Amino acid sequence: MRLPEHLKKAPVGVERLSRDALSRHQRQRIIKAAIDVFAKRGFQNTSIDNIVAASEASVGGFYLLFDGKDDCFVHCYDSVTADIRAAVAEASSETSSWVARLTTAVITILRYAEEHPLPARLVLIEAQTAGPAGVERYSETMTGLSRALRGGRELTSRGDELPPRLEDASSAGAAWLLHQRLARGEAAGVVELLPEFLAILAGSYIGEAKARAHARRALSAKA
Repeated sequence: MRLPEHLKKAPVGVERLSRDALSRHQRQRIIKAAIDVFAKRGFQNTSIDNIVAASEASVGGFYLLFDGKDDCFVHCYDSVTADIRAAVAEASSETSSWVARLTTAVITILRYAEEHPLPARLVLIEAQTAGPAGVERYSETMTGLSRALRGGRELTSRGDELPPRLEDASSAGAAWLLHQRLARGEAAGVVELLPEFLAILAGSYIGEAKARAHARRALSAKA
């Protein structure tokens, strides 16, 4: 009598993958495909069938891993933002001043958008139409950026006089600038806009001229 496949011993030197490992692999495969589908088709025009076809999964397999399209989108969003945060943390590990950290973070994010325009589009554009869960994730990201910007108030003697919602406005302005480039399919060369981004994000604390000059020096050093 032949044993069922799952009861057979694995070949010497080969470890049989656990069910959890297989699930993680399948989830990541679906997420990778779904990111491109959401970005290309738009959240509203994406169906589960589209995702299943792109990932070569089954509908049943999809629902074993995700509650539905909204849940899949949130996993996609979290995957992309985790990659971006990791890249920023690595690039900023040896920087000390607030301006240097901000500059490095912005350069890293812009380079990510250049190299990965579809994931960037998912986070910056599609999340705003991806139902309550997607909008909540996007709001959390923007709140985190605003919180990080508040450190700039320590660089100016008039920090207490600045508008209380200044950081929210600065974050929204920078996001809008990148949003427009991604929406037009013009991610290439977006890093060269660093002076514009730093003027928006740091200009209120160190002055726009100084922020632009700092950005130009950073670009020259990275060239």
